[in-house]
Amino acid sequence: MHSIRRPVIMSQLKKHLHFLRALAEALFYDMRQGEITLRATGLVYTTLLSLAPLLALSFSVLKGFGVHNQLEPMLLQVLTPLGEKAEELTKQILGFVDNVQVGVLGILGLGLLLYTVVSLMQKIEEAFNYVWEVPKSRNLIEQVRDYLTVVLVGPILIFSGLGIWSYVMSLDWVQSVAAIEPFGGLLAFLVKYAPVFIIIMAFTFLYMYMPNTKVKFKPALIGATVAGIVWQIAGWIFASFVVKSGQQTAIYSIFASLFLFMLWLYVAWIIVLGGARLSFYLQYPDAVYRPRQPKEPSLQTRELLAAAVLKAITHRFECGEPPLTLEDLRKEIPVSRFLLMDTLDELRTYGVLSLDNKTPSHYLLQISPNLVTVEHIRRYLWQGDPAQQQQAQQVKQQAGLSDSWLNDLMTKPRQTLQEALPLPATLKQQPSK
Repeated sequence: MHSIRRPVIMSQLKKHLHFLRALAEALFYDMRQGEITLRATGLVYTTLLSLAPLLALSFSVLKGFGVHNQLEPMLLQVLTPLGEKAEELTKQILGFVDNVQVGVLGILGLGLLLYTVVSLMQKIEEAFNYVWEVPKSRNLIEQVRDYLTVVLVGPILIFSGLGIWSYVMSLDWVQSVAAIEPFGGLLAFLVKYAPVFIIIMAFTFLYMYMPNTKVKFKPALIGATVAGIVWQIAGWIFASFVVKSGQQTAIYSIFASLFLFMLWLYVAWIIVLGGARLSFYLQYPDAVYRPRQPKEPSLQTRELLAAAVLKAITHRFECGEPPLTLEDLRKEIPVSRFLLMDTLDELRTYGVLSLDNKTPSHYLLQISPNLVTVEHIRRYLWQGDPAQQQQAQQVKQQAGLSDSWLNDLMTKPRQTLQEALPLPATLKQQPSK
């Protein structure tokens, strides 16, 4: 029995190791491409411009519940890697927040404040949509509704949870249990690493909520756990760097705190986006192998996939069965999700397929199957969309290619280049050496 199970276990272990290697290569490839680091840089400046309005809005909500004084220790915890500069920067930020009196801003001032906060959240969503390869963001109404819900309700839920935790820890029976081992050690562990657990929960929420797509809990939690641990380690390293770079930061004088804050924001956003990308790969494991695949599929691959997709969708239509979703198509055509999505997007661009408004969306034939011919599909794939067709006409005119010569090439595919080229008669008569 053990001799039979051992090869199976070894095969599974080898498969997991192969996936982990491909996962590491894919993450390294993403970082090397520079798009994630570029978006992290953009988020640094957006955060700097929007941090005070964001905190002011949250501060005004917390003030109504009488827990606004707890904002300082939480902000101080986030800025702990800045070392001695953390307390100074926290006071400066909260000073800006105190100067923003939401109640006396007026309609125009309040509108500008909300616009700044929504703009920050839009930039964050765009970054997460890129990581999750979501082509479309939320519409404006959904953005305002969802973003303001997070900004206004989120702080209340966080501090309510912290308040409940403090109340539970102060109960007599909890104190009695804490005096008994190993429960006392467990509670001490939870209290010591509570900031890490809070960060992991916050990242999990961020990974599931911000992208404009459905993110499963397990990949989000794993990505958030890795990002949270890396965040903590990076915080220790950064704090050590701040302590040892006293002479270097002295060069920046009064700008030292700002410089260190921007540097930590950059590192933090790279960690956050990297964790989101890890969640993406865990939810779509076939994506880790894409760096090893050709960047662009061949015309033959596109034709084969288009034929397979139309065959499956037309069969459902002719049999009167419900239309297919992307996941349904993946079960019938077990190829890379991204090749399949590119093919579906291409057929939608050419007006062959369309999407309904349901969740999840279903793919529908936009043209009756008795009107679409194989020649039409091949012409769509070969000629492209109207803009690409116009580009092809421009190339043909600029290169001086006549329709008669191109038709001659199409009708005589076996002729050689020498036979196809319109050389002068004098050159054609010269014998080849």
